[in-house]
Amino acid sequence: MPRKPALLPRLAAAFALGLLCGFLGYHLLLSLPPSVQHGGTVNLEGWLENSGSTIPIVAVSSGENPTGVVCTLAVKIKPGDGYVYLSVDPMLVGFDFQDSDRRAVRVAGSLTGYALDEDGVGLKGYDLYFLVAGPGEEVRVEAIDGPSAGAATALAILAILENRRIREGYVITGTVEEDGKIGQVGGIFYKAQAAARKGATHFLVPRGQSRVTVYEQVTYEFFPGWRWITYRPRTVDLNTYSQEKGWGLRVLEVSTVEEAASLMLE
Repeated sequence: MPRKPALLPRLAAAFALGLLCGFLGYHLLLSLPPSVQHGGTVNLEGWLENSGSTIPIVAVSSGENPTGVVCTLAVKIKPGDGYVYLSVDPMLVGFDFQDSDRRAVRVAGSLTGYALDEDGVGLKGYDLYFLVAGPGEEVRVEAIDGPSAGAATALAILAILENRRIREGYVITGTVEEDGKIGQVGGIFYKAQAAARKGATHFLVPRGQSRVTVYEQVTYEFFPGWRWITYRPRTVDLNTYSQEKGWGLRVLEVSTVEEAASLMLE
């Protein structure tokens, strides 16, 4: 008779996976190769088949030197059986990202009056498809995870269901909760920096997160050839900081998906 797998190793593996997901889930994280390389891009227009919606999502790489990166989330909806599909090409996506997408589907369905499927995951009578495309001209992204694209996902779905468009130059970060509230995330400064580099004009953040802590390099020179470099924390208002640095980025705080939609959708 075939032997059943030992229970203890399975429990240990599940516990370790849970710890890993909890560590990665605070904000949207990127996994970059040891040497940042150029990578390919996805033909989003072909994938969308002239329908659907795209929205920029911002993420921060893990490691000692955080880097903000702007990726693209593409969403399309077709008549179907209530399934939710998530592409893993060209990058892998984690469990927190998938769970956030499903929550965004439920919120968008509730706001637009679309019924959920029997299992409460998808929309009744429709299949949803998600694709994350990395910024191939800048870096090659190997994996992405975390819940902070939830608000962006909900807005992309709303844009399709309500036949609206996402305003050019707008970027948002924030989790999405079951009641439609937008929750706080990490890496706000690096995400704002990345959005500004991409030419964004407006950056929507969760309520209370337009003030961030930045670390400025300070160099002390005792005598020629001997220097001591340290970093000094400074709390700044992102709008003021954007003006100082010439980013041309306006930072707006939002509390709910509906509030964000009133600003980002036209």
